[in-house]
Amino acid sequence: MRSLATKQYSKPDGFEILDLPQPEIKNPDDVLIKVKAASINPIDLHVANGLGKGYIPGSLPFKIGYDVCGTVVATGSEVSSNIKQGDEVWARVPEQYRGTVSEYVISPAYATARTPSSLSHLESASMPLVSLTALQVLDKANDIIEGGLEGKTLYIPAGLSGVGSAALQLARRIFKAGKVITTLSTGKIAKIDRLIGESVADQIVDYTKEDPGKVIPAGSVDFMFDITGQAMASLHLMKKNGLILTINGVPFGESVKQRLPNLPLIPRLILGTYGTVVQFRASRWSVKFLHVFVQPSAEDLTRLRGWVEQGLIKPVVGKVAKFEDIEAIREGCLEIASGKGGIGKFVIDLEA
Repeated sequence: MRSLATKQYSKPDGFEILDLPQPEIKNPDDVLIKVKAASINPIDLHVANGLGKGYIPGSLPFKIGYDVCGTVVATGSEVSSNIKQGDEVWARVPEQYRGTVSEYVISPAYATARTPSSLSHLESASMPLVSLTALQVLDKANDIIEGGLEGKTLYIPAGLSGVGSAALQLARRIFKAGKVITTLSTGKIAKIDRLIGESVADQIVDYTKEDPGKVIPAGSVDFMFDITGQAMASLHLMKKNGLILTINGVPFGESVKQRLPNLPLIPRLILGTYGTVVQFRASRWSVKFLHVFVQPSAEDLTRLRGWVEQGLIKPVVGKVAKFEDIEAIREGCLEIASGKGGIGKFVIDLEA
């Protein structure tokens, strides 16, 4: 089968379409999917360039992609009747199944669910990782903060990024936040209502013209979802006993155990020391600071499907490239790697 991969750890300009063996069902909970579309996330590019090499499962050539939408071709002996041959499904595959930008991929049943009936295959492929990340972070915050997120002030930067656009919608419509603050560049501000609906954000800071750390009132934020790595620079914005959850930068705490269970002792101690330092800095402001890694979850995808079908949340698809167009794929990946200019998710269409 054809697969987007790299023969050695590299940046997107080293990505190729390679002929690789088609995956086969080996475990009783495996689901074999014929891929319709897949999307690219920043983490795809980091691991393809060698992040976690030796600790994150994988071998060369290194297949790319965690997000998928496609049709079930076959299932293992223990897959329930909720997923059957011919179903259209979506998944954020676990690390050891990575390689969704391929003609076929295996995903375990615990990571796989039926897609929302209201979405195209491109829209469905854009959602799993970013929506699961947003939901799981907000779920965790809702559990930690006394009284939950309802009525609270939330700061969610990068409002039209993949994770940010999902988090804004969930924060307002599902978790019933009282006030939602976000950041956008000048050109994106006029687009937010059209893309994710009106009144999702109460305050939008144009970070190209103003410093969010000066515009947002000090001591006003109950919860910050740190998407962009600005947690330490935003501590003064937090209320006493506030919470910051980050998905950015170096993992620490429970995230290391979840993401890098085989990490040797010395790197584990280094990450532990880093975690102690940043958490101490946050504690001086009476703020709790934790790192979160997204976990594959069919249960959470099913929750998301329900909200999509009710019209409560919707995907934001940015650029789309055909699977055969390797130059367009490289260009789209390079834009993601730059961290600038993109709106929503970059999707690769295998049916075009």
